[in-house]
Amino acid sequence: MTRKTDIPVAQQQEDPCLNKDQNRDLAFGRILGRMRDGVVVQDINARIEWMNPACADMYGWTLEEVRGRNPIEFAIPPEIRKSPEQIARFRYEPDRSIFQNLEISENMRRDGSRFWNQQSFAVIDMGPPDHEKKVIVTCRDVTEQVNTQATLHQARVDLEHAAFHDDLTGLANRKRLTAFLQSERVTALIKSRNIGMLQIDVDKFKDINDTHGHAAGDAALCHVAAALQANCKPDNLVCRTGGDEFLLVCLGAVTQRKLMERAEQVRQAIEVPLTWASQVIRVGTSIGASIPTTPGTTGEALIQMADQALYAAKDEGRNQVVLYTESLGHKQNVEQQLARDLKTAVAENQFEVYLQPQLHLGLNRITGCEALLRWNHPERGILAPGEFLISAEKNGLLTEIDYISMNLALDALVRLRTSGLPQHCMSINVSSSILADVNYPGLLDWGLQSRGIPPSSICVEILETTILDDSTLDVVTAIDRLKRLGVRVALDDFGTGYAGLAHMSAFDIDAIKLDRSMIARLENDPRNRIIIRSIIRLGMLLNMKVVAEGVETQGQLEILRRAQCPLIQGYGLARPMPVADTIEWMEVNSEPHSQMQFGSSSQAPPDTNNVRRMRR
Repeated sequence: MTRKTDIPVAQQQEDPCLNKDQNRDLAFGRILGRMRDGVVVQDINARIEWMNPACADMYGWTLEEVRGRNPIEFAIPPEIRKSPEQIARFRYEPDRSIFQNLEISENMRRDGSRFWNQQSFAVIDMGPPDHEKKVIVTCRDVTEQVNTQATLHQARVDLEHAAFHDDLTGLANRKRLTAFLQSERVTALIKSRNIGMLQIDVDKFKDINDTHGHAAGDAALCHVAAALQANCKPDNLVCRTGGDEFLLVCLGAVTQRKLMERAEQVRQAIEVPLTWASQVIRVGTSIGASIPTTPGTTGEALIQMADQALYAAKDEGRNQVVLYTESLGHKQNVEQQLARDLKTAVAENQFEVYLQPQLHLGLNRITGCEALLRWNHPERGILAPGEFLISAEKNGLLTEIDYISMNLALDALVRLRTSGLPQHCMSINVSSSILADVNYPGLLDWGLQSRGIPPSSICVEILETTILDDSTLDVVTAIDRLKRLGVRVALDDFGTGYAGLAHMSAFDIDAIKLDRSMIARLENDPRNRIIIRSIIRLGMLLNMKVVAEGVETQGQLEILRRAQCPLIQGYGLARPMPVADTIEWMEVNSEPHSQMQFGSSSQAPPDTNNVRRMRR
């Protein structure tokens, strides 16, 4: 059986019991009843007179249950619902914007569930009296669309946050920092010099990772971030700018004193021990501080100034705060230029070796030389290692320079031998970095074989300080590799205040070189003379040669000769010279040195760049 409501409206016949207007209203009701959107007819006071089935389904109320009631009483969530008095006074005003725009609000169903309702309002004015004014409200459930839009909005917010913030710590990143510094307010503060920068770097962060693991390293970074946020004022900005580097931008009336006080507060806050996985981790930091020095200082320039101060803090021993000054900036600029020049020097091989002859006192003749590296700087001239080795080590160039020095020394020995000095030996200085390189003995062996040099002609000199300063270096193994190669090994700068005698027995070495500081006291310190005589005698018993370096006076020479010191070198004999000058010097001084005037003015020009413990 077909129901009347299932028949299309156009085919439904009029009810003969109703007049024309009633049949028209019935037809309109049937049409509205089939709409998917909810439709409500209200009077001017918002009391419900009629609603279609879709609206009843939407709210869960029947028409009979809500007729005569204002929807605000039951459809609006309680927390935003008006009071009964306000609801009673409510009246639609036809000239309000509600009748021109779509309204979206959160509504509530009979079962308490919430949904987002999109409504449109229209007034049907059938006469002046209020009872002839009707308001038609069309309702649509747009919860899915609203939720989708909210999800998209949150996704945009999350993406924007990710673009400007660090994933691990949640702090601002470099992109956010750049935007912050370019903002109108911050730009004005920089110009008026009311800003300060603190560049923070975690001391020995690699040690935390190596000792406790990378998870502990992440925890340490979050610990630093939390300490910085706790000391960051609302209008300031704290950023993570690198792996273990942070930046705090301080705004307002910033003076040097206030900035340094803030930096010290930050440093102490970070120093509070971190407990992680039942372990206590102590995090130290170095901090560089800067404030504008001129009205034209930019934000990027401030960061660079703070960075330079940070480097100075690390150079001075870490765990401290350093404020940028112009003199410090000049020093840093010089060091940066030196680092750039060094890279060019390595690439273009701007190095050469100078040779310092060694005199065998028993034979009274020159039996070898020590190779000392020099940098032939295109603008500054000849530079000794003391002027560039620290920079080379900082910039990871030391190993390359060591290998350059090794090959130059071997080439110099070839030149000495081909010039008529076939029995001469060459002493080569090495750093801990090249000594720890497992490839070093093989490369040295290849260098010797390719030049036809017997290994016994080479003496590798190891600084005594290297043994103590580098805890990661297995000195015994390194020396053993060289000994198996056939070269000799000497302990350099012996007696500089370290455990020298212990090293004589601990390592299989062929020679020791008495430090120049001991030789300088020979003539005026009787106790020192006794010590040196004892070391020379002990060397003889252990079958070790003893070389006295830094010999400058005839008196020193005579004392060492009487003590039967095997070998000497120093300014009194000859200063370091280029290879060609050394060969010429050898030709002039080929006679036994007992007949030479020791320390004569005919020696090579002074080498003011020779620096103890910094030779290569």
